[in-house]
Amino acid sequence: MTTNPKYDNFTYPTINPESGSGHPGHTTAEQDEKVVQLRKELEEENYTERLDTLTLVRNLEAGWIDDSCNINSC
Repeated sequence: MTTNPKYDNFTYPTINPESGSGHPGHTTAEQDEKVVQLRKELEEENYTERLDTLTLVRNLEAGWIDDSCNINSC
């Protein structure tokens, strides 16, 4: 999981040693790219809160966003 200091200022562990693929600390390069793309789209829509990496990973993992839609067409 790639973090961005602009958004990510965690004071707690961000990697769960027992989690599976797609969870924070266990993401693929493709999943990391989806987080970057989602953050970019949200910023273009003037969203400024909750853009940290862990929140975006959780939303992608939960299925709130999938490959067939973006934030404008769901």
